[in-house]
Amino acid sequence: MNPLETTFTTGGTLYAVIHHPDGRVWNNVMEAWEAFNNANWAEYAVPLTEQGASGYYRADFPAGAADILSSDVVYQQAGVAPDTVDAPATGIGQSQGVDIAAIKSSVIAASNLNKSLLSMIQGAVTSAGVATASKFFTDLSDTVSVYPGRIVVWSSGPLIRQVGNITAYNGLEKSITVGGPFTQAPGVADTFIIV
Repeated sequence: MNPLETTFTTGGTLYAVIHHPDGRVWNNVMEAWEAFNNANWAEYAVPLTEQGASGYYRADFPAGAADILSSDVVYQQAGVAPDTVDAPATGIGQSQGVDIAAIKSSVIAASNLNKSLLSMIQGAVTSAGVATASKFFTDLSDTVSVYPGRIVVWSSGPLIRQVGNITAYNGLEKSITVGGPFTQAPGVADTFIIV
């Protein structure tokens, strides 16, 4: 879970208020979503702590509010307690809702994207054998052939952005063979993603 974070002038007293897409607000004291109630403003405040005198403020995102397409607004506390008259803090912030807004605010789409991203595997080429344009040796941990039929995408090195269909995986030597050769053999430590 991403933290609640922002940058601001050093020495500020900042807090975040987390909003549900249906209009409810996260009550940080009750640890539950509730219909907005002006009298509960101080209970909505999630205090942000500055790291040293860096101007970077953060707080852990409340676990109970996880897995919701939420957004947050950071405020600068003017008095002794959070109040509705506090002004939003101007800075560069991050919201739990910012990244997923591009998925048209769909919980299902965000969940599906999360599942598909978790199925991707990162790896790197090792010096366990001599790589060719169609076969290379990896740091993958699988000892059984689970990758044929999937696609390898190069994320660094001279083959970056080249794609190949995996036709074989040797779990003993941890080597991948692709159907059509790449333009050249990958180098040791070149990275890839299996999708």
